[in-house]
Amino acid sequence: MGKSVLVLEGGAMRSLFTSGVLDIFMENNINMDCTVGVSAGALVGSNYVSNQKGRTANININHCKDSKYIGVRAIKNNKGLVGFDYLFGGEIAKSNPFDEKEFINSKKRFVTGVTNCETGKTEYYDKDKENTYKLLQASSSMPLVSKVVEINGNPYLDGAIDCNVPIDWALKQGYEKIVVVLTRNKDYRKKPVSNKMKRMYKLVYSKYPNLLKTMYDRPNKYNETYDKIEKLESENKIFVLRPENNVDISRLERDQDKLKALYEEGINETKNKLSDLKNYLNS
Repeated sequence: MGKSVLVLEGGAMRSLFTSGVLDIFMENNINMDCTVGVSAGALVGSNYVSNQKGRTANININHCKDSKYIGVRAIKNNKGLVGFDYLFGGEIAKSNPFDEKEFINSKKRFVTGVTNCETGKTEYYDKDKENTYKLLQASSSMPLVSKVVEINGNPYLDGAIDCNVPIDWALKQGYEKIVVVLTRNKDYRKKPVSNKMKRMYKLVYSKYPNLLKTMYDRPNKYNETYDKIEKLESENKIFVLRPENNVDISRLERDQDKLKALYEEGINETKNKLSDLKNYLNS
């Protein structure tokens, strides 16, 4: 296998598909040299680098109805709909501890994409023991439902605002083998941001004009990225794993049956393409 990179899209609870994919990777000792993720892709990817098969699925399926994780109690404690304190330091962390030592000491490179609110652009950071949780939180802090996260004096939000799939980063880094995991089906494309949503963004983020520009243009950039991925895939320059059908899962989905089904789809899709994946990596 040449120098390889795993590129992970976000998608909040749609990342259950990704967790199914990566559990099969771990089960079959598919160890990529680097993992780069944005938003929920970064959260799932961190468990791949720490080699904790099943952890993402256990947390999101078993705790999706817990309001301290997602809901009113999370708002009280975190000023946002997602309870990052509960995830990183509360009951979830106690029952499903993150192996930070394995994560930091792993030879696998791990890169997190976050959106700088001042510039509206993505910044990429290698794993950093001091800021591990802050980077994961910032990358997963969805607009309107999460507070801005400050790291070293800079304000950050969801890494997927500017870059939904960090494929360009992987290409610029010169990786020979690129495996992309998407959380939407092949035909999916985003619709333009509605005027109502633009007004909401402006109301909340008026002091970040560059961030607003990025938010307004996000569907165009998102769709261009998906088009580019499809082209690279057709040229056999990258390998893509994605859901076959439309994913009927909301960002903060609380239906356990839907989440289990999406997780199993990720498992089955990867098993079905495992031979092709290995051939691609070893070619």
